[in-house]
Amino acid sequence: MILAAALLAAAAAPAFAATPIDETRPLAADGRVSIENLKGRIVVRAWDRPEVHIGGTLGDGVEKLAIGGSASSLSIEVEYPQSGWFFGRRDGGEPSMLELRVPAGASVSIDAVSADVDVSGMRGALLEVDAVSGDITLRDIAPRELRIDSVSGDVDARGDTRDLKIDTVSGDVTVSGNVRGRVAIDVVSGDVEVDAGTLDRLSFGSVSGDAELRLSLAPGGLVRADAVSGNITLSLPATTSARLAMETFSGRLTSPVGQVVKEEFGPGSHLNASLGDGDGDIRLESFSGNVRVDIR
Repeated sequence: MILAAALLAAAAAPAFAATPIDETRPLAADGRVSIENLKGRIVVRAWDRPEVHIGGTLGDGVEKLAIGGSASSLSIEVEYPQSGWFFGRRDGGEPSMLELRVPAGASVSIDAVSADVDVSGMRGALLEVDAVSGDITLRDIAPRELRIDSVSGDVDARGDTRDLKIDTVSGDVTVSGNVRGRVAIDVVSGDVEVDAGTLDRLSFGSVSGDAELRLSLAPGGLVRADAVSGNITLSLPATTSARLAMETFSGRLTSPVGQVVKEEFGPGSHLNASLGDGDGDIRLESFSGNVRVDIR
């Protein structure tokens, strides 16, 4: 009798299971798509069809998958129920997994909170990712502009772009590939590793994270790297032509050219030198960290 009652109760209870997604919408080869998923995972893969396919699963308790827009601009959003009265947060329900196929030449904008983001193959005008605690992994990408904003997740970007901007708080950052043109990276406590191509301009700022920067500098190019307690290492080819200025308050300066000058009164040291004909301009500074230039 008890078993029968239990079975009856189970049959009457609502079924909380992930809901499969299988949706397709037209999108121009150079269209734009925005994707929003607060938690779970977002995977984007490029293909050569003029349409977007959305797969994956919606988590238990999720309200719906909202798809809107047109063939030139598409929006995809996982709508979560409100979890409480405080600021009307809409993050109830279980995590959702989005798996998308997008035209390779489209621009993509991704917004996530605790969702990991994984993108490969995109070659549109713009790729931008905004995440809080999820990791961001980008592979074989070549957008004209790449924008990444993260709080505590790690960033790993590999590919080709002419305009890169990254802002993070505590996540580590790795950038590699044929990155050219302009690069701007600002971090608080994360470590940064950059292996780039030829840059016109590099701007780097850090509080306590270490930075290893490997690049070539275009004629007349500019490098600005500042840290509070982090170490900075800059690796340049022997053909580099730029004026070089290095400074630290309590760290150590190392350079294959120039002479380190100690302050006459109190701590601090600086170095001014020239690489090649001195066409470009390189300025490196750390308050308590070490600053090093290597010629490869």
